[in-house]
Amino acid sequence: MRERRRTYELMIVINPLFASDDEIEAMIQRIAESIEASKGELLGADHSTPWGRRRLAYPIRAYLGGESSRRSFMEGYYILFQMILPSSQVIEVERTVKLADTILRYLLTEFDPKNKNPYNVLMTRASAGSNADMVEAQSQQDQ
Repeated sequence: MRERRRTYELMIVINPLFASDDEIEAMIQRIAESIEASKGELLGADHSTPWGRRRLAYPIRAYLGGESSRRSFMEGYYILFQMILPSSQVIEVERTVKLADTILRYLLTEFDPKNKNPYNVLMTRASAGSNADMVEAQSQQDQ
């Protein structure tokens, strides 16, 4: 029986001290290799606008190599990955992300195929002023 493959999105926040072009490309390559080793397919890795270097909503404390205490970071470098993976292999990709010292936070979610363009929904929600507007925008998007 063939295993079901699903589309996932992975958002990572990299420590800003390790956000040089070479280190970002190395991180993208590392995650891409993990996806391919898990019999998956990388659809894209985006770190252009609106992602890239951004201010965090709250400070994140993290250890740096060789330091005994944690430092607080107010900025991070965001990268969004889109991939197709077998459901059983999600754990392997997540393990790779957890073991990376330069990643401050990550979020791995299943991509909703009903939603043609997730960025339009996010922008609609952000521009909506009240909860009623958000509910109305969501109901229009679902139709």
